[in-house]
Amino acid sequence: MKNSLGTGFMAVFAVSGSVVFLAMQIHKRILSDFMKKIEFEIGTATGGCGKDRVRKKKVRFSDQVVELSRDDKERCKKHLPKPAIHNRNEDRNLEAMPQNWQVLYKGILKNRNLKACN
Repeated sequence: MKNSLGTGFMAVFAVSGSVVFLAMQIHKRILSDFMKKIEFEIGTATGGCGKDRVRKKKVRFSDQVVELSRDDKERCKKHLPKPAIHNRNEDRNLEAMPQNWQVLYKGILKNRNLKACN
């Protein structure tokens, strides 16, 4: 009785494993076909024409840099919020950060001040 029960469990395990494997393979193929169809409809398929393909936008930096005049700089300084009393805890927190985080944090604060000016 124990031997037939063990054989039965092995058979069930083998059949269920095969069913799971087949289901995964079918799902993968259906998903792959679906993605190919979507890419073709969007026009990003690799076999498409040059005009139909979506191009990536490239970043180009301007050669002409606009500098703020003295009046603009002075106006910005007037409208900047007054800094709060300098807190030593902030210095300790800033010093505890890695160097690159400090630079990033200071840049974010500087950018916020410039945006507040405009």
